[in-house]
Amino acid sequence: MEEINTKDLKFYSQKAIVIATFIGTPLAAGYLIRENYLSLNKPDEGKNSFIIGLISTVLLFVVIFMIPESIMDKAPNSILPAMYTGIVYLIVQKLQGTILNQHKENGGEFYSGWKSAGIGFLSLIISLIILIIGAFGFFLLFPALL
Repeated sequence: MEEINTKDLKFYSQKAIVIATFIGTPLAAGYLIRENYLSLNKPDEGKNSFIIGLISTVLLFVVIFMIPESIMDKAPNSILPAMYTGIVYLIVQKLQGTILNQHKENGGEFYSGWKSAGIGFLSLIISLIILIIGAFGFFLLFPALL
């Protein structure tokens, strides 16, 4: 694989993406992966990453509501975030791992982990708003389920 010159570029590291994802759902991962693609001048891949992050977040909430409460009560609170964060780790490794490692080896710059954590927190707030609006809409459509 040919080496891409990333000297003047700045990326979110794999670790930063994973931390933001754990805090803020797959939406954070989609956004940060998108930003890395935009740095590489790959807007289509960036757009796809963000859309996949958004859809994954919505599907995550659907799955959470489908799991029986008796099972959710027994499972540790961190099990689902750990699962989707592990999946994101593998995805970032596959899609951008080589370029991020290359960039690090060449002394390239990365955004602060604090910035990533802030984006994760903002993604969490956005995800909760999506959840509330979705739940409100669902119960408006199906009031008998209340």
